[in-house]
Amino acid sequence: MKNNRYLPSLLSIFILLIMTACSAPRQTPTSSPAQPTTKQPPYTVGVSNVSVANSYRVQVIEEIKYAASKKTDLIKSLVITDAGGDANKQIADIEDLVTQKVDILLVAPASYTALSPAVEEAVNAGIPVVVFNTDLESDKVISRVIPPYREWAKLTTEWLVKTMNGKGDIIALRGIAGLAAEADEWAGAEEALKGYPDIKIICTEYADWAYDKAKTAVANCIANRPQIDGILSLGDAMTWAAAEVLLDQGYDVTKIPMIGIGGSNGFLKFWQTNGLNAYVIADPTDIGVTALNVALDYLQGKTVSAQVSPSLYAIDNSNLTQFVKPSLPDSAWVGTQLTEEELIKLLNK
Repeated sequence: MKNNRYLPSLLSIFILLIMTACSAPRQTPTSSPAQPTTKQPPYTVGVSNVSVANSYRVQVIEEIKYAASKKTDLIKSLVITDAGGDANKQIADIEDLVTQKVDILLVAPASYTALSPAVEEAVNAGIPVVVFNTDLESDKVISRVIPPYREWAKLTTEWLVKTMNGKGDIIALRGIAGLAAEADEWAGAEEALKGYPDIKIICTEYADWAYDKAKTAVANCIANRPQIDGILSLGDAMTWAAAEVLLDQGYDVTKIPMIGIGGSNGFLKFWQTNGLNAYVIADPTDIGVTALNVALDYLQGKTVSAQVSPSLYAIDNSNLTQFVKPSLPDSAWVGTQLTEEELIKLLNK
């Protein structure tokens, strides 16, 4: 879900949504018991997507298309809608998919609360719903395929404070205010910071997980507080921006620990070239494939989990070379089931 810096004009519009979730830690709704149902394949699968405003989201949708093309015995039709970052448009998309009588619906929501009535209407119409990528307030969905953003932010922040030996001044870069995933991330970071009174946050900025906004925020911060000992970033596009600003201002980026969540190939290349001291957990783009597999299992009468997490890809200097792909564009992402050939074809369009 985090942005890539390679097209700054897209970064600035990443999911500028109608968000109503509060910024405090939230409680994950319980899903309905996933009682298996059995329908005869092949199925019509509906996908209601929030946006393809950046390369991460483009790759998520392409992953789903590719996986579906390999399952023609189970899928006769894949119907994908794009809300363009507009929660009202996504509500209308879901209503249209219900009218088309899809067999199951995958939803990557634009809002934690605004889409809930439309989703529950789909369930009441007999269409099971799987939520993926970020959460939605409803106890009617059969499964949530969502990264454990709170846990990931806690893990990365713990690495940061330990690498800083528990003291120093840091810049904190947050995502989009009001988004459920952002609230989870910040709660995880705050949890990790407890017990470290000598770690001082000198600037906190909502930079929307975007490179351009983070670059401005970091430049403004160091103009007033030039002593920087660490970067607490909750998105690797923002980490990239912070590192570039510091490098341009003459800081030794090899000695300033920094963190992020994302996994864009462009940032990994920059990291390797400039010898950053970093720790990143990748947000895999095949999360939509995981959601699709859960949906297909459910339709075939198999028991599915109410909560499913993607694989953990933790990247630091000890394994960075395993994840950097020099032959791929900056806009490729870690955690993919697409081949390098397919990614090159997709991302060079």
